[in-house]
Amino acid sequence: MRDVDRALARTTEFYAERRQPAIFQVCPASPAGLDETLAAHGYEVDAPVAILTAELAELRSHSRPGLEVRVEPSITPRWFELSAGRSRFAAVQPVYRGMLERIGAGGGARAGFALAELAGEPIATALGVRDGEWLGVFSVATLPEFRRRGAATALLHSLRGWAESLGARRAYLQVERDNRVAFDLYLRDGFREVYGYHYRVSSPANANTRSA
Repeated sequence: MRDVDRALARTTEFYAERRQPAIFQVCPASPAGLDETLAAHGYEVDAPVAILTAELAELRSHSRPGLEVRVEPSITPRWFELSAGRSRFAAVQPVYRGMLERIGAGGGARAGFALAELAGEPIATALGVRDGEWLGVFSVATLPEFRRRGAATALLHSLRGWAESLGARRAYLQVERDNRVAFDLYLRDGFREVYGYHYRVSSPANANTRSA
């Protein structure tokens, strides 16, 4: 029995005892053959994403007429209302806010909360996290009724300027592969894929059956 098979059996049993599905992240650094082994045991692919990077100086994002974008060093009520209240974090807002506050607690202008407004109304948000020469871009979200109006591009433009003023030179983000609109937008802007990963999730039958 291969090492990967033994590890899979132990992991599956551990989660089955707790009646929880086992979840594996599969990336280029994973053990050889892990993805094929998980597939053979009925583990299904979930949430495949791509990691993209870019040189800030080479990004083609720009501001858009009629849109006002501000980057604040801390969470504002309008930013949080849109980012949390109308997103997948709506049901766990205290947890989401706690995570954001910990990110911003690092000091040194580490976090930038970008809010795009149209005619005074918030329509899109993004979070920039600076770590040395790198800018991480997270939580990019636009209200459905205002998509395809350049809000995401304007947010990237403002975050780029904010990060460059603090010494950042490169950016990274991750995007779900099935979100083709966002994926194509980032590629047009100058980002390039460097690697990807996905999860393998056990089926309900696996979660409730111990391995032999």
